[in-house]
Amino acid sequence: MSAPLVTLTELKVYLGKTGTDDDVLIATVASNASIMAERDTGRIFAVASNITHRYSTDGQRALVIHDRPYDDATRTVLLGGAALTEGTNVWFLQDRRNTAVTCWVQLGSFDQTWFTSNFNWFDGNMDNPRYLMSGAPNNLVIAGTVGHPETPRDVHQAVLELAAWLYWRAKGGVSGLSETLTGTEVDLTLLPMAYQTMVRNWRIRTAVASA
Repeated sequence: MSAPLVTLTELKVYLGKTGTDDDVLIATVASNASIMAERDTGRIFAVASNITHRYSTDGQRALVIHDRPYDDATRTVLLGGAALTEGTNVWFLQDRRNTAVTCWVQLGSFDQTWFTSNFNWFDGNMDNPRYLMSGAPNNLVIAGTVGHPETPRDVHQAVLELAAWLYWRAKGGVSGLSETLTGTEVDLTLLPMAYQTMVRNWRIRTAVASA
């Protein structure tokens, strides 16, 4: 399991907690907030290595994938069981939200004769228009590191506020309101606005067949 996007120490400082009585709860909500952020956005922010994902291309030459570092010397790509070479017949494109990350892969060039780059194009009938609509399930396999090398600041802050919100709810915000140590009231009926904004800005639909 990947490490939470916010640490126990960071969250305790944010909450103004100095003792250790609630450390287990605080660690739990930090983990839960990180999981929620990835689930609600469809992204992978936490870094993990040696991760394999399988995708169905459905004959597409470009598709959305899980977040991976833009540069990764450990990465391998197989299409239909054949190894691809980055920069030759597979390209990973930078994410506009974080250029250190890729969440989009392109297979082949976008031109009228793209299929001729494959030595087997004639025997494989790749010039047939129907070829673009074909593709075996799970025919694209990408392995290597996933996640963002450095968590974006707005994501980190949003997860921090969400974790604090989960903590205050767990501590008994029965009335829908809770009061922080500084006397600020927190509305527990709505997710923090910073978190809602982050989800809206970072949400992406990930095309994945299985993982």
